[in-house]
Amino acid sequence: MNFRFVSQGLLCLSLLMPVAAHAQTVTIKLGTLAPEGSTWHSLLKEMGQRWSDASGGKVKLKIYPGGVAGGEGDMVRKMRVGQLNAGALTVVGLQEIEAAPQAIATPGLITSQEEWDYAFPRIAPTWDKKFIDKGFVPLMWGDTGWVHLFLKKEITSVKDLKGVKMFAWSGDPVAVKAWSAAGFQPVVISSVDILPSLSTGMIEGFGATPIAAFTARFYDAAKYMPELSWGHMPGGTVVTKAVWDKIPGDVQVKLLAISREIGAKVNAEVKRMSDDSLEQMKKNGLKVIRLKDSERKAWFDMAERTWPLVRGGMVQAADFDAVIKVRNEFRAQKGKK
Repeated sequence: MNFRFVSQGLLCLSLLMPVAAHAQTVTIKLGTLAPEGSTWHSLLKEMGQRWSDASGGKVKLKIYPGGVAGGEGDMVRKMRVGQLNAGALTVVGLQEIEAAPQAIATPGLITSQEEWDYAFPRIAPTWDKKFIDKGFVPLMWGDTGWVHLFLKKEITSVKDLKGVKMFAWSGDPVAVKAWSAAGFQPVVISSVDILPSLSTGMIEGFGATPIAAFTARFYDAAKYMPELSWGHMPGGTVVTKAVWDKIPGDVQVKLLAISREIGAKVNAEVKRMSDDSLEQMKKNGLKVIRLKDSERKAWFDMAERTWPLVRGGMVQAADFDAVIKVRNEFRAQKGKK
């Protein structure tokens, strides 16, 4: 972890936020989809305890795990009206506040773990002010893992994917257009209908991280997974600026530092859990499809057909271009070695 980078970022964040007039006890209510007792839930509890210690008991964190506060869209709406104060969100929830993080999740834009490890810590801080301007303070930026396609049938070439009926989130029309642009046939349904829809043939595949596919056991009905990823999903934990401003500035800096340390632990845990989930699925019959080298270009060409819908559609062109610039910077450096 680059502590110089983190300390500079925390200083910038603290300068953007006013100092509270006097100390008071602040209780922050945080919603998360992480199941109660899960590693993610445990790390949030650790963060809450460390916050309490660092603030002399003046800042308390109350966690609502397992989706009891609703889906991610519900959590954002509740934060806006003060029913919640914070949320640990994937990019799906974050886009309800600010769409910029969607840029780095664009299919085929980041293609390796090395690229992600280089680009993500350089891009994420550029989102801080965007969220603060919209009334939310980022506590940590996270990683929810690589998105893969899970299919009911085996494929041998990218051409086999044309017209495949893919699950598409309801309420996300741009994503529906993106699936169509890539050559799939999007089918808009609720996520709770994925398994029955796979069973009836209403859909023939879906995109998900290994953790999600394994935890929900969606892969039971879609046993084929191309090795190449479809993108990488960021996440983040945010708190409303209204409640954050009640905390003295010197305490804010301490809490942010703790949050970023917890974020690093979360990201390491995500990678471990992703690898474990993939191994468990393989043991239970998942077949990983390794496409020939000649098919790799076709795969990324397919993904790139979604880019015009993302750039200037899902996200501002400048946010998309910033990710491209950092990614290309990495590729140029790697090419010189």
